[in-house]
Amino acid sequence: MNLSCLLCYQASPTPVCHWCEDDMFFFDAQVHGSNLLQYGPVAGHVKHSHYDALTVLGLHAWPMSSLVHQLKFTHSLTAGKVLSNWFVLKKRQCTLTVPNVLLPVPISAWRLSKRHYNQATVLCESLSRNLGIPVNQGWAKRRGFSVQHHLSKTARAENAKRVFSLTKPCIDKAIANNGNDELGTHFSVAIVDDVLTTGVTVNTLSKMLKQRYPNIHIQVWVAAFTPPPKSSLFQQT
Repeated sequence: MNLSCLLCYQASPTPVCHWCEDDMFFFDAQVHGSNLLQYGPVAGHVKHSHYDALTVLGLHAWPMSSLVHQLKFTHSLTAGKVLSNWFVLKKRQCTLTVPNVLLPVPISAWRLSKRHYNQATVLCESLSRNLGIPVNQGWAKRRGFSVQHHLSKTARAENAKRVFSLTKPCIDKAIANNGNDELGTHFSVAIVDDVLTTGVTVNTLSKMLKQRYPNIHIQVWVAAFTPPPKSSLFQQT
């Protein structure tokens, strides 16, 4: 079969050719640490008062941003599979605790009807198959039609409080099946999303989880981090 690279469109036996893959900036656990909340150029720019650890595949800059865009807006599930496969390789080098369940950031019913899938769920399902971690799609819900990318950090926080909520069952069954108490002691989750910009959405969802299950450990897994324009991270690409 004659395949072409998703990024440069040159003939390639893989969805992303090795030249384009070489152009990617990946966070390296040995260089940047397994928990990026302890790495200043990332932690200093995202809200993270309610989750315990952060893992990011790479920067939301070309060429990775093109793959994220294809997954999110052009229905390219292949792009999602590529991102997930890279993330699996990263997690196998990571020293963080393996979570008990993966929690995709929900999208609104209106957005789901337009897109026909949740990009965070696509990432979760691929990660689940490769890492053997179950996915809970029904843990939270999002109401309304609003988008957040054009909002300030303060406005994002207010919007997130309004539109997100936990479902009644949330992760009760997963906690019970794991033999934990109702507060989630010794239970770990990973909230999964495609892009992290200010951290407001995942921090708000984490706060809601901690209010219901005070003892759970929360990680955030995202494909790409959007750094501020003058970030020192751009010097590493």
